[in-house]
Amino acid sequence: MMLRVLLFTLFISLIALSTTAVAADTQANAQKKQKAISSQQAAKLVKKRYGGTVLNVKKQKNNTAYKVKIVKPNGQVVSKKVNAKTGKIEKN
Repeated sequence: MMLRVLLFTLFISLIALSTTAVAADTQANAQKKQKAISSQQAAKLVKKRYGGTVLNVKKQKNNTAYKVKIVKPNGQVVSKKVNAKTGKIEKN
């Protein structure tokens, strides 16, 4: 009887571990399949957060980010870097 309980516990543990591994793989694949954002999307993100008018958007040479230059409502010109894969505005 103890052997059955032990084997059953071992079996359940293996199933739980394999389910966790599959979930982690699925999440990693989803992140890989995530398409990069466009320059227009990068401009919209910066404009939404900081306001003002977008002057230009340039893709960085390594294709990992966009540099978005805007004129804020107070007249200040600022450049913000936007991660091309995630859309996150990086701190300058």
